[in-house]
Amino acid sequence: MKNSLEIYEHWYPRSYGLDDYPTECHVTYSGAERKVLFEELTAAQQQLVNQQRKYEVRSLFLQKQYLQASDWEFVALNIDDEFERGVHSQLKCACGRPLKYQFVIESKIKRQEIRLGIQHFKDHLGISQQVAEEIKKGVAHVDLALDELLWLSKKGFSFPEDLWQRYVFAYYRNNMLRRPLSLNHKLAERAVHFRAAQMPLFIGDYLSIMTEINQVDREVFEGNEKNFLADKKVFEAYLDDFQQDIQAPIYVEQKFWERKLTDFIQLERYGPETYQAAKQRYFDDLLSFLLVLKKTKVERKIHSFKLFHQKKYGNEELAAFIIEKYQQYQFTQNFFLAIPKVYRVGIKKAIQRKQKK
Repeated sequence: MKNSLEIYEHWYPRSYGLDDYPTECHVTYSGAERKVLFEELTAAQQQLVNQQRKYEVRSLFLQKQYLQASDWEFVALNIDDEFERGVHSQLKCACGRPLKYQFVIESKIKRQEIRLGIQHFKDHLGISQQVAEEIKKGVAHVDLALDELLWLSKKGFSFPEDLWQRYVFAYYRNNMLRRPLSLNHKLAERAVHFRAAQMPLFIGDYLSIMTEINQVDREVFEGNEKNFLADKKVFEAYLDDFQQDIQAPIYVEQKFWERKLTDFIQLERYGPETYQAAKQRYFDDLLSFLLVLKKTKVERKIHSFKLFHQKKYGNEELAAFIIEKYQQYQFTQNFFLAIPKVYRVGIKKAIQRKQKK
């Protein structure tokens, strides 16, 4: 087998070819239809849909800067999915009027929170009727976008596990490239949440994941990349860890793919010390600390080292992540694959220097 794709096909012959998945959706449901389909979802899926709705509305407010000139900032949109006008309502405006959509805003100065319907939202903030209508249309558009998820669920689609495994394999392969691509963390994190709820992916996200997989494959072939760890057990451990690791601060802050140590920490030099010498000193110290974790009083040592790292270099979260992975895997392949390439190379060179002494 000459390349990683052939190896993947050998490992997983039944899932190499992806199952069919829609590439477009043009369905629009009525409020009544939307309510019925929403109630057919699991509790976890309903929660995910509501979270997506709130996220999209919040993004709308930030993008359009509706409240920029006011003393108020948008906090959340609460939705009563069981709302029936004149029959049932769980949400109310500050004036007492029952609501399906409740806008929560907070004063930037007094930190006072207030909950309003769209009419009093407009009156309270002194925004024009045109802007209020735009907000209403924006919220309605969010519901239309979420109809896609309801349609996919109705059609019997669930989270595409075959795509997920192939996606994580692309991350695994990307990690070994000479110059790894900077993949879209937010896309991967969104896929994690949809997988946890066993919700089908947005078609756009499905296609975006396919694009990233193809980008990695193309980089492998065009760059004639030969450095590949063809170890199924190592990959499957990486696969098991991925859902948790992708939510670690090192990924959330989108720094995992950075190429310089100073992209991660503040590296001071002593006197005439060169950058390269300071870098070697840092990794030698980090290696020495990791090696003492095999001894007693580990928790106290970890606590002291994290405080030391934060004070001297910053980024305590990164130090904690590396320690956690070392405790889990020691200096095995899964440890090195889990950490940024800068650290992978730096620690390996520190080990080589120590072995020569």
